[in-house]
Amino acid sequence: MASTAEPSAQPLPAALSRLRLTHTHHADAFENGHGAPDLWYVSADIWNRESGATVEHVASFEFARVEPFETDDLLGVLDGHSASLSAMARAVIDPATDDLRDELDKFTEPIEPALLFLTRAQVQPSWQKHGLGPVLAARAIRTLRPGCRGIAYHPASFTASPGDPDDEEGPPVAITARLKAWERIGFRHYRNGVFVLNLGTTALDDFLKAASNQPANAPQVREAHYPSGRGTT
Repeated sequence: MASTAEPSAQPLPAALSRLRLTHTHHADAFENGHGAPDLWYVSADIWNRESGATVEHVASFEFARVEPFETDDLLGVLDGHSASLSAMARAVIDPATDDLRDELDKFTEPIEPALLFLTRAQVQPSWQKHGLGPVLAARAIRTLRPGCRGIAYHPASFTASPGDPDDEEGPPVAITARLKAWERIGFRHYRNGVFVLNLGTTALDDFLKAASNQPANAPQVREAHYPSGRGTT
């Protein structure tokens, strides 16, 4: 995950008033009886107000949402999707019962049935070092939060894009930077390198209230100086 370092004094590439989050939901059109997870793709983009077209891609996040009580072979369903989702599934699911581990109740509110997994997070290089990544991720999580007891995240299974300045000193440094950013949101280490955020508390909202002004207060390129057609296809 990029954008984990201290905020940069460099101006943001575009005005945040042009930044928009788009949530795309992928689910099986016909239920197969096994309760496959719902997949959500969240894209942060600079958009043109006049045409409605995307001008520049800023960040992307991918989530999986699962209902344990409605899913047959819970571990098997999650284990084959991606390396990050497999790692998280093996940490939170007891293979003996094919259900969520009992100790997970100490980290998330068992009142809600569903569990979210953050399977991918990436901020484009030109938008890194502004503290924007965690804020965008938290906003996406807040939208997907209803009905979910918590969200799991496995930082070690994430790989950075080529040229990611947060990873120039190697994976251990990058992972440490990610952990600091996600701990600010409220994630706590659960087991086997998997971190969990309790969505039944105010931690997420408290973080957004405290952190949202950080990127907004950064120097920004004036809207009039931003080329409206940049990056369009």
